[in-house]
Amino acid sequence: MEIKHPEWLQIKTGNLILYGYNQEWYKTSFKKTRGCGPTAAAMLLLYLNRREAGSLPYQSNSISSITQILEDVWNFVTPGWLLGLNSTRKFCRGVEDLAEHYELSWRCHELSLSAFKFKRASLSQVIKFLNEGLASDCPIAFLNLQKGRVTSLESWHWIVLVSLSYKESENRYLATCYDGGRLLTFDLGLWLETTRLGGGFVYVTVETSHKKPK
Repeated sequence: MEIKHPEWLQIKTGNLILYGYNQEWYKTSFKKTRGCGPTAAAMLLLYLNRREAGSLPYQSNSISSITQILEDVWNFVTPGWLLGLNSTRKFCRGVEDLAEHYELSWRCHELSLSAFKFKRASLSQVIKFLNEGLASDCPIAFLNLQKGRVTSLESWHWIVLVSLSYKESENRYLATCYDGGRLLTFDLGLWLETTRLGGGFVYVTVETSHKKPK
């Protein structure tokens, strides 16, 4: 399962392809170190904006224009001073505030995964949530508070999931994500089993009406 247009979140610079946006595009060191959450939010929003023919007043045809959008998204999806944007609820609250500001009926769907393993959703429940998001043609923000035994991931970090596949020969699910310009794939089940702090997933859908009634 994959979003229909992963290329919409890719940026070509010369012969190089950047997979996703980079929090390093923020202007201040504070935002650069804490900006992964709003960067992931901007990717979700701009994908929907392109799919929905410009519902948001955003132009995203260059790194320069995307940088301006990152700053606007930060005003709504705002990391805290100490812990950054450390929950799916905070992420969704910010996205919903932005949608309301622009009078859009866009809805956040979240799956929070507890630090306590016995409280976490099962792998099958996680897969069901992710497949529902991808089937709706929505990229999915992934909060990884602790990477467990998945060496390709960075702890306390948001990235964006664009596809999920099942590798039958190894009986595992592989999630493909964009992270600051790089493409990475990881074993979803291994992360869920070994993460010590959990995290969660978020995607955004467009409701029946594009505009909220005034």
